Amino acid sequence: MSSLTNRTRSRADGDRRFPVRRRLLPVLGLLLVPLTIAGLLSWSLGGAEERLTDVEAAVVNHDEPVKVDGRLVPLGRQLAGKLVGDEIQSNYSWEFATDKTAEEGLRSGKYVAVVTIPKNFSAAATSFSRDPAQARQARIDVTTGERSRFADEAINRYVTSTAADLLGQQVTTTYLDNVLVGFNTLGDRLGEASTGASSLADGAEQLASGIGELSGGAEQLARGSQELAGGLGELENGAAQLAGGLKQLHEQTAQLPQQASTLADAAAKESKGVQQLSKGLSTLAGNLQEMQKQCPPGIVPLCNKIAVQAAIAKKLDEGAGQVGKASTGIAGGLEKMAGRTPELTKGIGKLADGAEQLHGGTSQTHGGATELADGAEQLSGGIGKLADGAEQLSNGSGELSSGLKQATEQLPTYPEKQRQTLADTVADPITTSNGTKVEVGGTGLPMYAVLALWVGALATFLVLRPVPARALESTRSSLVLTLRNFALPVGIAIAQGVLVAAVLGWARGLSLDAWVVTTGIAALAAVAFTTVNHALAAALGGAGRFVSMLVALVVVANGFVSAVPAVLQQLAAALPTGPALDALRAVATAGSAPSGGAVALLAVWALLGLGVSCLAVERHRTVRPAQLLATYGVRGRRLGTA
Repeated sequence: MSSLTNRTRSRADGDRRFPVRRRLLPVLGLLLVPLTIAGLLSWSLGGAEERLTDVEAAVVNHDEPVKVDGRLVPLGRQLAGKLVGDEIQSNYSWEFATDKTAEEGLRSGKYVAVVTIPKNFSAAATSFSRDPAQARQARIDVTTGERSRFADEAINRYVTSTAADLLGQQVTTTYLDNVLVGFNTLGDRLGEASTGASSLADGAEQLASGIGELSGGAEQLARGSQELAGGLGELENGAAQLAGGLKQLHEQTAQLPQQASTLADAAAKESKGVQQLSKGLSTLAGNLQEMQKQCPPGIVPLCNKIAVQAAIAKKLDEGAGQVGKASTGIAGGLEKMAGRTPELTKGIGKLADGAEQLHGGTSQTHGGATELADGAEQLSGGIGKLADGAEQLSNGSGELSSGLKQATEQLPTYPEKQRQTLADTVADPITTSNGTKVEVGGTGLPMYAVLALWVGALATFLVLRPVPARALESTRSSLVLTLRNFALPVGIAIAQGVLVAAVLGWARGLSLDAWVVTTGIAALAAVAFTTVNHALAAALGGAGRFVSMLVALVVVANGFVSAVPAVLQQLAAALPTGPALDALRAVATAGSAPSGGAVALLAVWALLGLGVSCLAVERHRTVRPAQLLATYGVRGRRLGTA
């Protein structure tokens, strides 16, 4: 049996080696490999720019418009309009969405990206137009779906950053326009300050004129002072004349003290005579009263007259007594006056001297004061004009100060930190959450892992025989032979899955739990890919390996950008690599558990590959009659002659 098997295999191999048709097929396959790679990639990636409009993305606008200088500024609405509109070339098909619909669209793969405009977007983008200390950049959040391709990140960041740049340019232009308007206003204020300075100059000129007039008044005042000095000279002459007159008066009153003493002596003598008269009258009054009392009744009328005379005498006596007292007082007063008369004479002389001097000086001073008043009046007029000029100068200075103050207030001053912040914000008022840097390992890592596992499975059966060498002579069933033949490839596949998962976990920084799940999915995908590649190699040989290469090309073409033909997307989803890519993206990119459908599809592909492999082994264990006859050198013509 062994000899039959060897001879049958040898003859079959010889039949496949020598015919021309069998030699041309491998050559044709080798020629088709580069042609197929170039054609498939050119077809899938060529014209991607035109197909971007078929790729959907969403914008979620939470922005609340603000008022700047009384005008409503809805920057969030404007940014969304730039995304949805046609201002940006190579744009996605953007549509408005809510948070819920955007999240569902990312998860289902409907949206490749979601741009979220925060609530304070307009306030932040225009913050530098209010308080410079509060200036900050406006930020938009760009979220890429777990099903997004490698180039999608670059495209959506380009689109969003371009829209942000356009809007930022508009905001910056508006700000600079306001700055230039501020310069115009500042120029107007400085012009007003210049006018005030001109008024100040006019007032200063009038002040100078008033000061000149004040100088003239001062000159007149000086002349009046000279005249006053002349008057004082005349006053001195009058004083000299007064002194001469008083000297004559003093000589004439030199005998006044002696005369006053003589008068005092005469008054004393008169006082003594009056006293004697008073005594006589008193005696007479007493005698008359006695006579009146002794008067006989027959001479009553005479007695009455005597009584009257007695009363008169009494009154005369009283009057004489009073006169005596007065004379005594007069005599004493005259005596005192006689003693004070010299001093009185001297005092009167001095008083006369002073009065004359005062009269003369006052007269002359009045004249000088009159002239001085005239000069002072003129000085007052000059000072009044000086005051008016000073007032105008003050008003002009006030206007100049006010204008310069307004100009100063309108000139902003910023500390170094504020200047840096304001400059950065004005230069780039709007930025995205992650900038414009493309993360190569972001959504591309799961695709790399799937491609590595698929190519690894393809390479496995370039090294290992897909069908056991002793399959024809073995007495075991085809299923058992297939399973026994799978032992080594499956072990290699699991090892490949663990290694690829380790690299993926390290590159993505996965947690231990996520790495364990990723390892399980990678191992399952590697086993499924191994069974499928085994089935292709066992059933179709070189053609099967060519088909496996096409699958790898589909993974590459479909994983680079979303803007690929719809047929290619559908084909990629139907291949074994589709569920493997979905499962790895869920764990490695989104951080969620893989869907049960993806895991089930991988298991189905593994079982399907196993079934096809079993059928291929069964086919290889079947020998056709032509092969059997060729083994023994029996040909058709020989059978006919036998």
